[in-house]
Amino acid sequence: MPAPYPLLELPPGDFKNMFDYQAINMAAAHNAFIQGINAMVLYAPTVAGEKVEPFVIFSLAVVDSIHHHHDLEETFYFGELEKKLGKGALAGSVEQHHTFVPQLVQLKSYLEDVRAGKEKYDGALIVEKIQSFSDIMVEHLNAEIPVLESSRMRAVFTEKELKDIDSAFMKQALAKIDFNTTLPLSVVCGNPATPWFPPFPTPLKWAIRWWFSRKYSASWEFGPLDMSGKPRLPNTES
Repeated sequence: MPAPYPLLELPPGDFKNMFDYQAINMAAAHNAFIQGINAMVLYAPTVAGEKVEPFVIFSLAVVDSIHHHHDLEETFYFGELEKKLGKGALAGSVEQHHTFVPQLVQLKSYLEDVRAGKEKYDGALIVEKIQSFSDIMVEHLNAEIPVLESSRMRAVFTEKELKDIDSAFMKQALAKIDFNTTLPLSVVCGNPATPWFPPFPTPLKWAIRWWFSRKYSASWEFGPLDMSGKPRLPNTES
């Protein structure tokens, strides 16, 4: 079993500064994906019985979150940045997506079949499928951050332009997710070092904790944080 992937070091700067924000926010998002992958690898081999379905729901939420993020990058965010950075400025990131997204989709298909009763749960197979793409994906998650470096943003964008892009991105992101899975996942796969991420308004944060987390409450026990955002010790008992 691979050792847990380390979290990305956050770029320097101020999260509230829109020029610094692009790289810092992206690093925080990538760390949430790493937290999720690490949790899947940790728990997959020992999950059994009544814990299988909640774990599969957790795992699907992780996979869907990663896939959704990269899809929005390609269909919206990168295009908006390239209007000022130049056509093809983010092409390298898109090419990197193609090196691991197909394997990610294969993992999702297997997890969906397990949940539907079409496949038998096999934790070792899940780890194997993760290993087929995780090294490449984590390398990409690290490589993408310098592309959004603050001085590069400041050279071509105004603060308002970046705020407008971010606002439109969040609107599209929230329009295409299942609030009962993606939002609780964002809490339990968070990072205590970045309590401001995701940048949700306080009422939504409370709604996540007390409402949206309820439907699949057993699934969020696999996250490294509890629903209040506090770290918890892993429980790998079957």
